[in-house]
Amino acid sequence: MTNQRLTRRRLMAITGAAGAAGIAGPGLAPAAYAGQNTTTGGNARPFADAVIAALRKHRIVAVGEIHAQQEHYDAMQTLLFDPRLPGLVDDIVVEFGNALYQPRMDRFTNGELVEDRDLRLVWRNTTQSPSNTWDSPMHEQFFRSVRAVNWSLPAERKIRVLLGDPPIDWAKVRTRDDVLAYGDRNGHTMSVLEREVLAKGRRALICYGTNHVRRDGDIIPWIEHVTGRRTYVIVAGTHPRLASAPRRIVVPAAGTWLASADTNDFRYLPGECGERFGEIFDALLYLGQVEVVTQSLANPAVFLDPEYWAELQRRKAIKESDVNLDEFRLQQSVKWQARPPEQC
Repeated sequence: MTNQRLTRRRLMAITGAAGAAGIAGPGLAPAAYAGQNTTTGGNARPFADAVIAALRKHRIVAVGEIHAQQEHYDAMQTLLFDPRLPGLVDDIVVEFGNALYQPRMDRFTNGELVEDRDLRLVWRNTTQSPSNTWDSPMHEQFFRSVRAVNWSLPAERKIRVLLGDPPIDWAKVRTRDDVLAYGDRNGHTMSVLEREVLAKGRRALICYGTNHVRRDGDIIPWIEHVTGRRTYVIVAGTHPRLASAPRRIVVPAAGTWLASADTNDFRYLPGECGERFGEIFDALLYLGQVEVVTQSLANPAVFLDPEYWAELQRRKAIKESDVNLDEFRLQQSVKWQARPPEQC
């Protein structure tokens, strides 16, 4: 048998033939699926394709993050490494980073030397500590992936990560009032967007917890008021009707049953009885049914560092928090713990 070298031209010929036959090429949904599945409608797309399409039509796109959910960040990796992303987005605004360290993050994502002990402060020192330390490995991986993507890009195409959490300086915090002074997290996010994105004519992807990007919340209506343009909002969730659908697809609400679906019927999606999905969000990222999704947890050994452990204890006392820090040092199951739907 002749050993044929797989040249770029030959690869394009193969994938083109596959597309003509209705077989999915890299990053593409099978043509037969996209046109015939009545559960998701004909406009369902793989996650990266859906975000890219949204960025081509909207200056700002928001992706509702599921805190600590591994599959969500697996999907994000496919987007970050998609060669179409640079040039379509200038900035990615994240919840899991303290704005106090923005210069440090800029150096890191530009490929400069930043010591690990200094980089960790970006996610460990947010206003959410100690309840949420963001020590889950997927958050660090996110920053390192952006750095990797930027490595070979010219300066004008590099993606900037904007840290959206208020710039609290824990070294100066002594009282609960010191913490409360940084309590307007949404307000700070809007100031970052106004100063670093909108005022500079840049385009952004917002990666925040789902509750922060609701259409009836603070951030999205403010963006739309300032820009006069619609912001497209994708959130992750699941529903029994999607059990047979491929994972990592995005289903738009417009023109599908999602538009009128009750948000309380979704799992791992913040919702309430009587809320219509289409009034709160634009599209759903389906990551799988509850029994197959997992959580990404911090390595318990992280919390054996005596200096870090003492600081978490200090923050707990200042906040008068009821978080059980001892559980941080225990190995937990990665099985996702989803809330049951409310009885409406």
